[in-house]
Amino acid sequence: MKTVIHADVELSTLILGPEDGSPIVLLHGLVSGNMATWYSTVALPLAKTHRVALYDLRGHGDSSLPQQGFDLDSHVGDLLAVIGARLPNARQVDLVGHSLGALIALRFALTYPERVRRLVLIDAPMPAKHWVGPSLSGVKSSAALAEWVNEQPYLMNDSRGRRRERLHRRLESLLLSSTLVADVMTMESESDVALRMLQLPVLLIYGQHSPCLEVGYQLQKILPNAELTLLDCGHYIPVEMPGALRQILEQYFAPAHSQIMELE
Repeated sequence: MKTVIHADVELSTLILGPEDGSPIVLLHGLVSGNMATWYSTVALPLAKTHRVALYDLRGHGDSSLPQQGFDLDSHVGDLLAVIGARLPNARQVDLVGHSLGALIALRFALTYPERVRRLVLIDAPMPAKHWVGPSLSGVKSSAALAEWVNEQPYLMNDSRGRRRERLHRRLESLLLSSTLVADVMTMESESDVALRMLQLPVLLIYGQHSPCLEVGYQLQKILPNAELTLLDCGHYIPVEMPGALRQILEQYFAPAHSQIMELE
């Protein structure tokens, strides 16, 4: 692991795979996610043939926790810094993002389309102020946080003892002492005009039982070069169906599939 310093944050990063492999960056979701979300189920298999970059978003995992800067543009700046520092020779990268990570990947592609080869958006909750904000807006005290944590199916997983205490303290700082909730409440949908101009290939992966499913259908209609795949699960696809997700990504990023897409 290596730390990348950008502006007010230290980002914990990890690079896997051959140096000459086609680069893929994996972005995890909000609060419950970190680079471990991807490591064994997706990153290691892809790293057999690709150069895979993982990092903890600001305020998550082993990255530092600033008091502000949780808006999408700040996250995009972090991602740009990670690519520049850890994939310095990459002219273009493939981006895979789940939940908030998908929104970051999409904003990055809209801002720097020349830097992105392909985009995989996994259950993107756009706009976050609608799909994510209401759940977080009620967390205004330690007691409310404890109640909220108990309602999140994959937040603590099997964490116990000191590990659980450390994670709870991190959540208190993240949700009660930073601008994260306020920043999420400002996250609007990307404009239809901007989305229609995004010509690169986009793979949309949504859970059939996800509350965000309608967003997948909307993006499929608006994005000019998008395909939609549905899985029999909810929003937390990397945890609920890691095997099926791995198979989809391995096939999507297989050299033969890439050559067909380039010919098209």
